[in-house]
Amino acid sequence: MDMILLDWTRMGRAYCIAGAVWQDQQWRIVRPLLTNFRQGPVRTVGWSAYLLDGHVRWEIMELIGPQPATPEPPHVEDLWVRSLRFRGATASLEQRRAILTTTLPRAGESLFGSDLATTRTAVYQRPGTGARSLATLLVPSDSIHFVGVWREGCAEPDIRASLTLPDWGNRSLPVKDHHLLRKAEQAGPDIEQRIQFLTAAVQRMGDPVAVRLGLSRPFVGRSDLPGMCWVMADGFFSLMDPQP
Repeated sequence: MDMILLDWTRMGRAYCIAGAVWQDQQWRIVRPLLTNFRQGPVRTVGWSAYLLDGHVRWEIMELIGPQPATPEPPHVEDLWVRSLRFRGATASLEQRRAILTTTLPRAGESLFGSDLATTRTAVYQRPGTGARSLATLLVPSDSIHFVGVWREGCAEPDIRASLTLPDWGNRSLPVKDHHLLRKAEQAGPDIEQRIQFLTAAVQRMGDPVAVRLGLSRPFVGRSDLPGMCWVMADGFFSLMDPQP
């Protein structure tokens, strides 16, 4: 089974990836997970930098030994695989646009197929609900604003994007887009330099920007609270010319 790599996000020192497969005459989003960790209590094991570094989004890879994973709503895209094999080719411009367009919610449909809940600044999905954990949202480029805080003791700054979500207004989402963050890091060590780079990069994407949104695995902040699947900004793409 071939997959076009679409979402490439940071997960500590590892990466979480997801992509599109052509199945039954339509694009389907899947999230490959290593079969080696199938018996683990939670599906929070990512892919190593050793395997993925040097590659880019929109590359075509073969999923070796794919097996369905038991759905854990909203994370219904999980797929067990033995390994990945890159094909040495990338998706065409037409395929890229089609994948982004296909993953937009339909008119009147919620982002993840079920009602979201909010805090003062963020938004989340309750575990066990929803029809998907990944979706695309079209956002005017000039309405996306980045902020960053470098907390003491942290290896990397906490960078967030402020954007407007349907029905929920302006929200602050953690930025997990590996490619955009890596380019920002190359722009300089200063947090303000990185914010300026991110802002300029998104402005260059034109209107609208296709923002890939994803839900975290259930996260429990306090023992007396239920887990929450937080909405994150997984990727930012030009809709007219989707870049790696």
